[in-house]
Amino acid sequence: MNDKMPTPCLGESCGECGFRSTVFNCLSNEQLELLSTGKDLLRAKKGEVIIKQGDKVKDFIFLRVGLAKLSRVSSDGKEQLVGIARPKDFVGLLSLFSSPVHPYSIIAIEDSEFCIVEFELVNRLVQESGKFAFSLLQKISQVSDLLLNTKLDIDNRQLRGRIAFILDLFSKEVYESTKFNLPISRKEIGELIDMRVENVVRILSEFRKDKIISIEGTTIDILQPEKLEWIKNHG
Repeated sequence: MNDKMPTPCLGESCGECGFRSTVFNCLSNEQLELLSTGKDLLRAKKGEVIIKQGDKVKDFIFLRVGLAKLSRVSSDGKEQLVGIARPKDFVGLLSLFSSPVHPYSIIAIEDSEFCIVEFELVNRLVQESGKFAFSLLQKISQVSDLLLNTKLDIDNRQLRGRIAFILDLFSKEVYESTKFNLPISRKEIGELIDMRVENVVRILSEFRKDKIISIEGTTIDILQPEKLEWIKNHG
């Protein structure tokens, strides 16, 4: 966790929280109250590092509001974007029980809010409730499947299809709008979909020239969503 001190999440029970994940639905009222008193709230500005790669795993991190990127530095010093965390995601969930340290950094790419709970408290709830443990295992499996399927979806596409895929992802699954501010750079898009940044820039320019999208700074407006969908599926 970065040097910024978290603050208690006052006045809101986990049982009543509109951001609560379905993972917690199987907890009793007493366990939810324990979770409520044991959690803290961390607010992060865009660009702020929440977790550094190599930090000790100490907390269960739940993204309430905003977006965060998962980024790692390889052994040869190359930085790579490996994923995007969205609201109601458990950030770093895959390494929670498998590694003593975080394998990647977690960085806010929008102003964000995170609920953080000490790992020891989560571990206690796992041991107390088989239903909670099973629900958590299901969530871990879903996250693993999503990462694998997304990687396969990207690898099976040509360059234009990959760009269409990532634009469609942000439009439908992140912002639920055909107009949005792209929260990552062209370089990071390339890292995410395994493309050179020059190709990312070129294909975005082609999409704009073909009037499939318009681009104003970081704002993307999808003008022909059906055509973008076709390119995503056939490109």
